[in-house]
Amino acid sequence: MIERGLTEDFERAILRQTDEQGESMKNVAITGIGGYLGGRLLNRLEQEDEVERIVGIDIKEPSAASTKLKFYHRDVREPFADIFADNQIDTALHLAFQVTPIHDEAGSHSINIEGSQNFLEACRQVSVSHLFYMSSHTTYGAHADNPESIKEDAPLRPTPDFLYPNDKARVDLMFQDFMSNHPDTCVTIVRTVTVTGPHIVAGGLTVLFTPVMIRASGHDPLWQFIHEDDLVEVVTVLLKQKQKGIFNVAGEGGLRYTEMIKAVGKRSIALPAGLLSRFTRLSWNLHLQSRSPGGMEILKYPIVVNTEKVRKATGFNFRYSGPEAFRAFLDTLRKMS
Repeated sequence: MIERGLTEDFERAILRQTDEQGESMKNVAITGIGGYLGGRLLNRLEQEDEVERIVGIDIKEPSAASTKLKFYHRDVREPFADIFADNQIDTALHLAFQVTPIHDEAGSHSINIEGSQNFLEACRQVSVSHLFYMSSHTTYGAHADNPESIKEDAPLRPTPDFLYPNDKARVDLMFQDFMSNHPDTCVTIVRTVTVTGPHIVAGGLTVLFTPVMIRASGHDPLWQFIHEDDLVEVVTVLLKQKQKGIFNVAGEGGLRYTEMIKAVGKRSIALPAGLLSRFTRLSWNLHLQSRSPGGMEILKYPIVVNTEKVRKATGFNFRYSGPEAFRAFLDTLRKMS
């Protein structure tokens, strides 16, 4: 593990910047609090003295407990501005999202799009001062002409036929529009790479759970990772500093797909890219697997993000490199087997 964390000067800078801006987190709302990341952020934000109340909205209760938590069992597809108003929410995090590809595309869209519209409308009605959205690096798309290092001002080009990044990109643009139309409101968008660590069960790494791992002939893309602890910490820093804008987050370095296969210790087979695409589409249409056809493009083309902006804006240094975060995930897999 790379021993890099928060220095005392950095911690003082956070407190000084928050004081200068005159606003703090007092009443925080989290949609999707029953999910993995929601629970982790609940635990982390509970430690902040300035946070008095954490309002959770989900159809699933969070696994974590907190004396500051007030939980509402509500589907995000139902309006919830009343919850924000009743609890005088000043900071709101939107995490509710259908992550795992499903064949019910309409149902997935309704959760992702309608839920996000309800979130933004609730924030507008109550004049929430800080909005946060967890976006994804996959919104940039897996393309042959991707730059070696993608910055935040790059266009969003989600891979066609890949349900998850297309919805993520659509909501990302919704938050950008809100940011433009409400210049006095702090809106933070984080585009994260694959999250790994000791508590992640699968996340974006379902490809590792197949009996034989499939490769695209002639392709060996670089994958980036971020450790779960680093993601929770950098989100907290962005909230405390009231950082406005879009930020890529990822641990330093990465792994080639063949290096991941070697680390997992599974057999693999290389298929021509065209055959791989046709096979994936056929198995998807027959409901034999849950990975949408466009998802196979990430086995061909890398989506490597540049994290210079978040480092310079916040002074934050990630404790774990990408390979270290991936190894933490593998250690958990081996203990479970």
